[in-house]
Amino acid sequence: MEKPQKEKLEEMGEDLINDGGEDNPCSAGCEVIADQSPEKYARIPKHVKCIEDVVKDHALQFLPAKSLYRFKTVSKEWNKWIKNPFFAHSQTNHFKDVSGLFLQFPDGRPSFISLDPTSFGIPSDSLSFLPEQAIDIRSTCNGLLCCQSRHGNESYYICNPVTKNWRRLPNPNFYHPPGTAVALAFEPSVYNFTANYELICVVPLPESPVLHFEIYSSRSNSWRISETVCCVLDALALNNDGFYMRGVAYWETQSGAVLAFNVKYEYFGILNLPPCSGPTGALTEMHGNLCYIMSRKQEEDDNYIIEVYGDMNMSLKHVIPISPQVAASNTAPMCRAVCFVNDDTLILDLDGKIIAYHATKNQAKCLRNGMNKGFGKFLPYVNSLVSVRHSALSKYSG
Repeated sequence: MEKPQKEKLEEMGEDLINDGGEDNPCSAGCEVIADQSPEKYARIPKHVKCIEDVVKDHALQFLPAKSLYRFKTVSKEWNKWIKNPFFAHSQTNHFKDVSGLFLQFPDGRPSFISLDPTSFGIPSDSLSFLPEQAIDIRSTCNGLLCCQSRHGNESYYICNPVTKNWRRLPNPNFYHPPGTAVALAFEPSVYNFTANYELICVVPLPESPVLHFEIYSSRSNSWRISETVCCVLDALALNNDGFYMRGVAYWETQSGAVLAFNVKYEYFGILNLPPCSGPTGALTEMHGNLCYIMSRKQEEDDNYIIEVYGDMNMSLKHVIPISPQVAASNTAPMCRAVCFVNDDTLILDLDGKIIAYHATKNQAKCLRNGMNKGFGKFLPYVNSLVSVRHSALSKYSG
């Protein structure tokens, strides 16, 4: 006889979400709070909900993964609820704030910079749970991280650094040489209980003046080569990996342009960047729109400003002054605009010192105070419970 749906979900909960232990980002020092006694519940009218039930049903889904791991110790019921894959699906759809940034310097190991270490964290900053240790971080999207091994087949991995779930992708059809740029695309959907994601790779072929688009789909666990090819000279050399936003993947080119690729309809377009774009600027998302940010030092007072460009013509939209106390402009030879996170917080790299600057409040917070080890790669990350092993969910939700 087939088991009820609820029993199936409880059995698979342990497989989808790690259950504490020393690798849990908040298990140290946590003690389980005693469950409410049956006698206490018996005295409560049936039409009245206890506050812990209200919080469990209506508030937990808005919290980051690290806080949720801590709340698993509140009671057995909360522990079972948070481990439920349908709760993980709900949390993925409701919690979308950027929680921190992955950082990797050339030939170094990845590290994680939390915007708030009390609330946001991952169990392994260096992603040691992956089967290969020599890896490069490539792209992030809504809680998922794409990495690639440096040796052997140079395999791609998609993982969730919180749950330590990972998937090695099959080998692509094309050889992906140096200069291949990727963008991970994942949009959580309320009505889709499987985490369907795509990895879009822009592949330059040797001795061929065109770019090909090869796309991995988690739905089929396979690669396909798009019929679309790009032979626009301004797009043939890309600066780095790109990012995905609202149906489109974006990459910055070495000629001062943006290559945009519509993932659903598989067509591309070219946008021009501001004439003053350079290595201290970055493509980013702000209030749901594509924009380009860059730092500039004013000649009259040596203070830095951040210029924000937007719209299809990339015209100047905002100028954000950075106070000398924040930028330490007299001692920092470089101010690099990294990205916007959560709309109003600007991430700055001041010669190795990483600052989160809240533009509207004119407040700054030092996230990392280190030496400049080169031109590091920064990837915004969301502390989500999204499951990479989507096949387990589809097995029980159909």
